[in-house]
Amino acid sequence: MVEHPYASGLSPVKSTKPPTETSTLEWDDVRLFLAIARAGTLSAAAPRLNLTQPTAGRRLKALEGRLGITLFQRTPAGFRLTDDGEVMLQYADRMEAEALALERRLVGDGRGLEGLLRLSSSEWFGRQILAPALAGFSIRHPKVTVELVVDSRLFDLNRRDADLVFRFLPFDGPDIVQRRFMTVPYGLYAAPAYLERRGMPRGDGAGHSLIAMDSQLSTQADVAWLRRHFPEAGFALRSNSRDVQAAACAAGAGLAVLPRAVAVGHPLVEVDLGEPPPAREVWLGYHRDLRRLARLRALLDHLVA
Repeated sequence: MVEHPYASGLSPVKSTKPPTETSTLEWDDVRLFLAIARAGTLSAAAPRLNLTQPTAGRRLKALEGRLGITLFQRTPAGFRLTDDGEVMLQYADRMEAEALALERRLVGDGRGLEGLLRLSSSEWFGRQILAPALAGFSIRHPKVTVELVVDSRLFDLNRRDADLVFRFLPFDGPDIVQRRFMTVPYGLYAAPAYLERRGMPRGDGAGHSLIAMDSQLSTQADVAWLRRHFPEAGFALRSNSRDVQAAACAAGAGLAVLPRAVAVGHPLVEVDLGEPPPAREVWLGYHRDLRRLARLRALLDHLVA
């Protein structure tokens, strides 16, 4: 059996006689000691460890023999801790607390549903899609704090910039666990006042103005779609924010390709060209070291339910 890493912490226990050569303290010994200290009798402690009373008694006797100390005073009323037992109890309690914390951290049982989760997404996606879902999650798991960072840059999961990232590109790297989260439909939109002034777009788009992603994101599929349909149209505004694009579009600055979830919050008219802008896949990803993190698993279950 593997020696418990905190065994060396019991050095302050004073021996009443020399310990044997095999005085190694194992984790099962600590569990037995704690069970007896808390139950007060062998008959009550043994079932807690799935042991018979005679087996628990033999193991306690062997433990005291290996350590060279007496941990309990046997009385008609039960087992009482000796001075050495009281010292050991202080360390054993801490050992158990640390062991349980480690177990929750690695295995992620239900009692581990607390702490911080750091998420990242684009601004509009965080507002329109994630925020309502996270509100429901916080009601179910009030001890979990979710920090949502809205940013268009690509976060590095290997550096733990975030625990969970939502983005419109698949992730790279063998250490990233990823899955398709949803498909986002897009549409072409304009303000009613803009269409009254410019008319419905026809042909090559001459005389019309476009609103699109900025130069750093100009390779996105919706920008290419706009250029293909309106090669003669000029760009009135570029922004890396879909919310800014939608606001400018609603103010009459031009035509914009927007996620439908963004457009519904503005007084816009959808322009039908017979071919909708390409939909986009949203991917979620997290580092494989976090697969057993209970609060992350709970959030994933909530989001995909």
